[in-house]
Amino acid sequence: MIWGVVNARREAVVTLHLRGPDGAEISVDAVVDSGFSGSLTLPAATVTTLGLTRQSGGSAIFADGSSHSFDIFAAEVEWDGNWRTILVSAVGTETLMGMGLLVGHELRIEVVPGGEVEINPLP
Repeated sequence: MIWGVVNARREAVVTLHLRGPDGAEISVDAVVDSGFSGSLTLPAATVTTLGLTRQSGGSAIFADGSSHSFDIFAAEVEWDGNWRTILVSAVGTETLMGMGLLVGHELRIEVVPGGEVEINPLP
């Protein structure tokens, strides 16, 4: 089970532990973004801190209609007690957790400031 909390802006936030290819580890607060189909976005500074290796590039149209190009990197995330390799997009200044990371899980959110966020594997 993965836990988090709803912040004052009514965003579901979960702390994730990430690891780069050389073993560098950091913790980040990720906002759950149900409109994002990928796994995770990270700011460029976080990508640099982890020493991630570029895998490819991509582009996306954001909710405001703007188009953005970005680089895609491989990283590891501690998920359900195990390290899991994922692709992360270096976009923007926030860390966003998308639906790609939540595949095979149930997401429960108490949408009030201070509410619980709970992510459980499906049977």
